[in-house]
Amino acid sequence: MATKIENKSNSAGQEEEMNLLRDHFKDNIRILSSIGQFSYILKIRADQYDVSLTLQLDGSYPKKPPEIIITAPRLTPDQILLVQKLLQSYSETLLNQPMILSIYSRLLKWFDENNIQALTININNNTSTPRSPTNGRLLSPTASINNHNKISHNDEHNNEEIKKYSMKTADDIISYIECDNRLDKHYIRVGYIDHILGLQEKPFNDFDFKTDLSTINDRHTNILDISKNRIQHFKYANEIIWDKKSHIDLIFGSTGNQQTIDDIIKRHENLIETKSAQDEKPIDMDHNLSTKRYLTLTDGLYKPNYLISIPINDSSIISHYIAYREHLLSTYPSIFSSSSSHILLIDPHHLHLTLLTLRLESSLQIEQCILALKRIQEEIHYHCSYPERICLEFHGIDTFHSKTLFIKCQQNNRLDNLRTLTIERLYEQQQKHKMNNILFAGNYQEFIPHIIIFKSKRKFLSIHQNETNDIYFGKQFIDALQLSSISTNENEQQMYHCIFKLDLS
Repeated sequence: MATKIENKSNSAGQEEEMNLLRDHFKDNIRILSSIGQFSYILKIRADQYDVSLTLQLDGSYPKKPPEIIITAPRLTPDQILLVQKLLQSYSETLLNQPMILSIYSRLLKWFDENNIQALTININNNTSTPRSPTNGRLLSPTASINNHNKISHNDEHNNEEIKKYSMKTADDIISYIECDNRLDKHYIRVGYIDHILGLQEKPFNDFDFKTDLSTINDRHTNILDISKNRIQHFKYANEIIWDKKSHIDLIFGSTGNQQTIDDIIKRHENLIETKSAQDEKPIDMDHNLSTKRYLTLTDGLYKPNYLISIPINDSSIISHYIAYREHLLSTYPSIFSSSSSHILLIDPHHLHLTLLTLRLESSLQIEQCILALKRIQEEIHYHCSYPERICLEFHGIDTFHSKTLFIKCQQNNRLDNLRTLTIERLYEQQQKHKMNNILFAGNYQEFIPHIIIFKSKRKFLSIHQNETNDIYFGKQFIDALQLSSISTNENEQQMYHCIFKLDLS
C-alpha cells in the first residue's frame, strides 16, 4: 500500500517538474512520456554549444537519478564519456528533489570550465560570432582591444577551417552505406525535400539510388526514386550521421566532427544490449491504472463502429494465413459451406491487429480523430522505433467463446504500452483541443492481441479441439497504424474499410 502511494506521489512530482521545464525551455525541450520502462524521456538542446542532453526517467525518479546521454558533434568520444560520468555522479548528490534544471546548468558550467567557446552563426555573412560561455550573450562591442584581436584571430581561423574542409556529398554517403557491412540498413533513415510535403523521412531501404531523378513518386510506388541533391540528412538509430544544413559528417569526418560512425555504432550496440538485459527482467506494472478511466464496455447504446489497428502486410504471414485457411475449408467443409451465412472469413488483404475500437458518430468526429492521430505521430513513431523497432511474432491459434478463431500474437510489453500510449494521447488531445467526445467503446481491460481468422454466430467446438496449437505464422515490424470503419453486409457480417493510415516506417 505504501509503495502505491509513493508511486502516485512520484508521478505527480514528475508531472509538475515537466510543466516547469516546458515553461523554462520553451521550444528547446522535447518531452515524451510512457516510453517503454521510462515514465519520461527528455531531450534538451543547448544550441550555443551544439549539444543535446537526453535524460531518461523511470517511475522512481527523483529517488533514483535519470539515465543521461550526451550528443555533441564538437566533442571527442572521450569528452562525451567524461561529461556523462560527471553529470551522472552529480545527479547522485541531488536525490529526492527536482534535479533536471540543475543537471543542465552543470553541463553548461562544464563547457565554461573547459573553455569551449559558444558560437552563433551569422546568416548574412556566414561567419561565426563568439558568445560568452557562461550565459550565451554576445560579447560587447566595447571589449578590450586584446579581446577584439583575439576574436578576429578566431574568426580568421574558423574561416580557414571552413575553406579547408570540403563536405562529402550525399552520393558519397550512399556509396559508403551500401559498402559498409557493419551498418544495419534497417536502422538508417533518409531525410529529403518533397516538393509538396516539405521535409520527409523514409527508411534507407525504401529508396532506389541507382537512378537519379529530379522528381519523386512516393505516392504511387513503394520504391522511391529521388534526386540526391534533395537529400538533407541521414540518421542511424535516430542519430544524425550526416546533415547538409548543420554541416555534420560523422561518416567521413570531412567537416571536422570529432565523433565518428564507429562511435555511433558502438553506442547503439550498447543501447541494444542494455535494452535486452532490461527486457529479460520482469516488469512490475499495474496495467489497469493507466487505461481504466478511458475505456467503456460495449453496450446497446455505444457499439464500436471504427477501430485503430496495425495492418498486417508481411508476405510470409499472409501466405501462412491463406494456407491455414485453405486447410480449414477442406477439413471442415460443412461449417464453411455456401449456405453457412453465419461465417465471416477475413480477406487476406485486410488482415490487421486491433489496438482499440471507437464510436465516432459524425464526419467531424472522424476528422478530429484523424487530426489527433497526426498530432501524436512523432511520439508513436518514437515509441515503435527506439531503441529498436517493435517486432510482432505470431504463433498458435485460440478462440473467443468458441465463436472467433484467431492467430495469437506473442506477449510483447512494448505492444501493450503502445496501446496504452495511444489511448492516453487521444484522450489528452480531446481535452486539450475541446474535441467532441470520441468514445472508446468496445474495449476491455485485458488486451489480447490477435489476428482474426474467422467469426461465427454459432459455436464451433470441434475445430479448436481438433487443431494443433503449434502453428507458426511469422514476424512483422509495426510500420503503420490505420483507422478503419466497421460496417455490415447483407448477411449482417462485419466489414472493414481503411480511411486513414498513419505512417510509422
